[in-house]
Amino acid sequence: MDGIVENIDWLITLFTFIGGIYMYVNHTRRLNNQQKKLNAQQKLNEYQLQKSKEEELERKQALIEAYVFKTTDRRGNSAWRMKIYNMGKAKALNINFESESLKMDNSINLLIADNMLPIPSLLPQGSVEFAVILCIGHKLSHRFKFTWDDESGTDRLQEQDVIFQ
Repeated sequence: MDGIVENIDWLITLFTFIGGIYMYVNHTRRLNNQQKKLNAQQKLNEYQLQKSKEEELERKQALIEAYVFKTTDRRGNSAWRMKIYNMGKAKALNINFESESLKMDNSINLLIADNMLPIPSLLPQGSVEFAVILCIGHKLSHRFKFTWDDESGTDRLQEQDVIFQ
């Protein structure tokens, strides 16, 4: 009879030991799953915070670009114009541009009044146009450097190849 009681004690001890291991493994798995969910939530929060910062910066930035196009007046005469416009979401101030290659191309003349540059300001989606005289033999593309100020900072810079065709 003592042998049976002793075997039962061993079985109870074995089941207790196995139960403890099972509880430990199960508890560890639950903690790991919770940690994974917390990490995923933290990454999502960081992403949303970063996106919010980027959107706030975008709301403070202007983006200056230009293009050249051909127009026709009421009489049917054609003329060339260069449009400088603000594609950003903020007001641009003190807009200026330069092009070293355009300075060397005598076949293209931009008709800009002396007191026009720098352009004082351009609202978002606003633009200003200049007359352009194109002569035969002009270079088709010129690199322009635009500089301006906006809410995000001063002396912002954008380089662009402007096509004259």
